[in-house]
Amino acid sequence: MSRYDHPPIRNVRIVRSTDRDQLRTQITGTKTIRTQTYPSKRFRRARYVEAATEIGRVPQQEVEVRFVDAIPQYCRIEADIGEEHLEHVVDFAELYADGRCALIDAKREWSDFRKPAGVKQTMLGEIGALACGFGYERIVLKSLGSDQRRDNIDEIQASRFVKVPKHLVARAAQALSQGPMSLGHLGDILHPVTGRRMAYALMVRRVVEIDLDAKLTDSSECRAVPPLPAGMPSLRQ
Repeated sequence: MSRYDHPPIRNVRIVRSTDRDQLRTQITGTKTIRTQTYPSKRFRRARYVEAATEIGRVPQQEVEVRFVDAIPQYCRIEADIGEEHLEHVVDFAELYADGRCALIDAKREWSDFRKPAGVKQTMLGEIGALACGFGYERIVLKSLGSDQRRDNIDEIQASRFVKVPKHLVARAAQALSQGPMSLGHLGDILHPVTGRRMAYALMVRRVVEIDLDAKLTDSSECRAVPPLPAGMPSLRQ
């Protein structure tokens, strides 16, 4: 089952929060690593994360339209492997627009996964993913994309709480249904002053997808977000 050799696995247990959301809801500050509380507009709740890769992943989940749902510290995976009892809190569960679900473990560098603790965490992550019927992925800081992409995501997420009236949401959706348009044009359709910030807010709401690979300008391409497939799974079951 795992890419690593290991003794027999017994007594696998998946522990979830009672509200089916984030297992840990408070960062205690007992570790000497950076922590963050991130208020999410897309998911309508605060997110508690720690260390650089997790902190960088949360804005991705907020902005990129491929993410439909995401929960940090989704579950604790417990198992007896050989004579050792192991436990691991997985860093994220993610639901994607194509209907896939995955458990995600995050480290700063790939070498961190090769350390003994990282090997055990990967083993437990794979066990947990199989038990949940999910895929399993590992990410590092470089997985978050280029500096330009991350700058763009940071700029867009800063406008996530900008209010967009319902009639303007409908106006933007109607305009985008005719085909891609520039960010400047979409902004003009929405509002003469705050239109660009509204366009950013609509990306967080999965109404518009803005090209993130080049510097954001009035010429950046905007596209309608395709509808989700029927019968989408849920991370909250």
